[in-house]
Amino acid sequence: MADVSLPVPTGDGSTDRAQLLLVGALTLAVVFLSLSLLLNSVIYTENLATRQTNTDVEKTTTFRFAAVDVLGDAIEHVNRGDAPDFATRHDDYRNVTGATVSMLANHSATDGLATDVERRTVRRGTRIVDDNATSTLTPENDSTANWTVVTDARVRNARLHVETGAVVRIVVDNGTARDVVLDGTADELRVEGESEACSLTAGRNWVDLTAAQVDGERCRALTTLPFDDEVNVSIENGADATGTYSLVVDRYEVGTRSAVDTRNYPDQCTPPSPSTYNDSDAGGPYTSPAVYASTANVSVRSQDIDYRRTIRAAPGEVGGPPTDPTFERYDVTNTTTSLQVDWNVTDPNGDFDYVEVSLYNRSDGSTNVRSSNVSDSSETFTGLSNSSAYAINATAVDGASNRRFVSEIHSPDGGGGCPP
Repeated sequence: MADVSLPVPTGDGSTDRAQLLLVGALTLAVVFLSLSLLLNSVIYTENLATRQTNTDVEKTTTFRFAAVDVLGDAIEHVNRGDAPDFATRHDDYRNVTGATVSMLANHSATDGLATDVERRTVRRGTRIVDDNATSTLTPENDSTANWTVVTDARVRNARLHVETGAVVRIVVDNGTARDVVLDGTADELRVEGESEACSLTAGRNWVDLTAAQVDGERCRALTTLPFDDEVNVSIENGADATGTYSLVVDRYEVGTRSAVDTRNYPDQCTPPSPSTYNDSDAGGPYTSPAVYASTANVSVRSQDIDYRRTIRAAPGEVGGPPTDPTFERYDVTNTTTSLQVDWNVTDPNGDFDYVEVSLYNRSDGSTNVRSSNVSDSSETFTGLSNSSAYAINATAVDGASNRRFVSEIHSPDGGGGCPP
């Protein structure tokens, strides 16, 4: 090492100045080297942390999507099962998701994440099905070619496996009707008003109305259908096609069946005989209680991530969640001179406002209207004639003016007011 001890003074101060300059240069070199090492260390640490954080974010996003898929697959699975009521369907959903959620959490643990899926709500709906491949696209009595499939409902997973050598129409109406034309004479599917058509092959064709696909290929014309709204769905010339179909709606089964029966058989008492749908799979179209949607709380934790979100699964749904209230129960009881209406309304937004019930005398056109701000209640109309038929109409309204309508036709004491 260089000798930096003070030399013998020479008298002119040059040696002192040189020595000080040397010491200062060494000091600055040490400072600059330290700063360089510190800066490199900070840059390395930040890059490492950024890479680690980005990796965790990607893992978290993957887990969230996987959880939605798990819930959605469970909904599809249990809805296809043979359950006699919604309580059984709900239990099946809990059992299936309990097993799959645990498997998902165990897999994530091997990826360095602490995850949890807390199942929350299950929203009830109705599944409408015809799984008889040789039947025509007609209601249960197999005699009406033009008929209503569902009224005033959000529809998801609307699928058909259909064959026709004629022209059959499926009308989707949210106030403006859109006609889906299955043209077996030209081997094409088109939506009236749209320039593009999609090819149909010989034999049966898979048509997914809500996913806008024909035989697994995207069909742009179907993307214009208003399934992000409450719609009426009807079929025209259904006797000219055979095949299977299924769809899930956000209405409860009682409201679904009452609404379509009244629309399809306006001159018969409720329920007509035969009704639009069977109670079970008996070779024609039928309804069953179904899971429309479900929610869960998802959490993901790691050294750098603390993520919590509520997820929702509704396979094949277009647009956001339904907002309209719906009738969980709607019963009309006949006595000799009265009709008692019992209802229970649920609302997805939790802001139920009121129910308006009206009794319309189909003989003289008179109307009796009553309102109730109770979601689970009843009204009794007395002094009625058993020789007259009455339409009992009810509308449920929430605080945002969303509404749902249901109607039935009855005669007191089952009298002569209802045609056969």
